[in-house]
Amino acid sequence: MSLNVLRLMFLLAALALAQARDRPGGFTVLGPGGGGAMFHPTVSPLDQNTVLVACDMTGAYITHDGGNSWRLFNLRGVVGFFVFDPRDRNIVYAGTNVLWRSLDGGESWRLLYPKESAIESITMNPDHASETVMAEPDPLGTILALAVDPDDSQILYAAAGRDNRFLIYRSRDFGAQWEKLEPLPQAPRRIWIDPHSSRQTRTVWVSGTRYMAVVDKAGLHSLMTPAEFTDISLGFGQPGNPVIYATAEEGLLVSRDGGRSWHKSELPGTGAHLRAIATSFRHPETA
Repeated sequence: MSLNVLRLMFLLAALALAQARDRPGGFTVLGPGGGGAMFHPTVSPLDQNTVLVACDMTGAYITHDGGNSWRLFNLRGVVGFFVFDPRDRNIVYAGTNVLWRSLDGGESWRLLYPKESAIESITMNPDHASETVMAEPDPLGTILALAVDPDDSQILYAAAGRDNRFLIYRSRDFGAQWEKLEPLPQAPRRIWIDPHSSRQTRTVWVSGTRYMAVVDKAGLHSLMTPAEFTDISLGFGQPGNPVIYATAEEGLLVSRDGGRSWHKSELPGTGAHLRAIATSFRHPETA
């Protein structure tokens, strides 16, 4: 290897270290990394050292030590969401084009929906070899968002759809059976349960790219959004309306009255293209 090549390699390594030290916001890389983009980082509400992250190359990763080490696992499809049970640290859900559940903190996974007995065929058409499961009966279709009742792990809320029809469903028996609640105007992306609502009359919030929907004892109320959202996050600080943050082509939008009105929030600097936003579920003053 020539001296010039060695000098170039040393220079590139020095630049990489300098960029790492100068990373804005004091962030450090925890991994994992490599081929594929990483999505949906999800931290356990009961253990801040347990984190899940999905990769668009089909695999997913989990850490139990705050990112010092990661374990790769594969749910036979690209994961669209992870959900931790808010009461039991061992229960975790993951959604591909089917719904998976782990009862041992993410070490092993079992199919929850559809039922194994309903599966008729499995195809592997995409270039990532992720699977498409065909099942009958399949009343929910694809579960696109999931929430666990904050007081009862047996109660699950799912936003799902098939044939371009989308509904909210509820299970009271840990996902064995599902009941229809309300239809949704468009495909859902996120679902939340208002922790201040009572167990008997839960208030459920659902978002799509162009709407916010609220389901309570009076039924479903839907509000159109001021722009097409690329991401959305919602937090419940005090009883009443949640604080909602959303990213769009127009920038960062915030609503403090449950989506009835919105204002634009500016980030420092110029030229940024916003793609994602997150807020604390219990402390929405932090985003």
